[in-house]
Amino acid sequence: MKLSDYLKKIECTCSLISDGTFTSLEQCSRIRGEKALTYLEASKYLHTLENSRVSCVICTPEIQPSIPSHIAGVVVTESPKAVFFMLHNYLVRHGEKRPTIIDPTAYVSPLAYVAPYNVVIGKYVELQPFVVLNEGSIIQDHVRICSGTVIGAQGYTVIKEGSDRAFIGLDAGHTIIEEGVQIGSNCNIECGALQLDITRIGAYSMIDNGVLVGHGTVIGKRGLIAAEAEISGNCVLGDRLWIGVNATISNAITIGNDVKISLGAVVTKDVPDGETVTGNFAVPHRLFMRNLRESLGEDTVSGQTPPPRGHSGES
Repeated sequence: MKLSDYLKKIECTCSLISDGTFTSLEQCSRIRGEKALTYLEASKYLHTLENSRVSCVICTPEIQPSIPSHIAGVVVTESPKAVFFMLHNYLVRHGEKRPTIIDPTAYVSPLAYVAPYNVVIGKYVELQPFVVLNEGSIIQDHVRICSGTVIGAQGYTVIKEGSDRAFIGLDAGHTIIEEGVQIGSNCNIECGALQLDITRIGAYSMIDNGVLVGHGTVIGKRGLIAAEAEISGNCVLGDRLWIGVNATISNAITIGNDVKISLGAVVTKDVPDGETVTGNFAVPHRLFMRNLRESLGEDTVSGQTPPPRGHSGES
């Protein structure tokens, strides 16, 4: 794709300094495809443009003189991120449409919605009433999805345009539900945001009702996720994890294998293999319980148990 051809098709204020071609749109911090178009708003990330896979960049006037010589296409604007996602949204709306494929052994309720393009449904899949499969959804064999769940839901990619406007970056990635997964009712499994982003639920994971899985999050095999858990975008979760009722996991968190997250926990830091975390903000369970015991019954100064509340301690 030629940069100059597509800039003509979007309404934006920018200047084409030099032309180039690209095949994918990527965040500068994680370039995966060849000939990537990215954007840069802060000079502290200039080192990311040394990646030879970057062929085009949208940047501010201040950054433009420092762009590496191997980058052919350069666009200058005061709002690089907004222009990047305007172009992204145009490409999503005008992208390739492949007819949906549904295996004849699958059961799709007449009350379910399956997008007519860019969906693949495997063998012995069950889609209950009011399930929604949006474009980019790939459902492998023996998956069961219960009523009211949305696969490939729109992610929460908010793009600010100037001081008084904003818009949503449309989804261009995929949502993959691997073999043997069951997803309960009224869940939202968000689609990957950019072209190479994938939201993935690992094989034989079991998801309870009302769970949110954010865009670009990858969950390993045989995970158990209880009701109303919320997992933000771009997380990586290992195999055989347990996530308790109403737990929350912040954005871009990495969680290892065999981890247990207690009910109601709020996880804001990476969790290593085999750990159990508890609390808001979540800490290792043993530390949480020690702190709880101390706060409820132990006098950390004297080592003695304080009198009951409302009791003066006098005889």
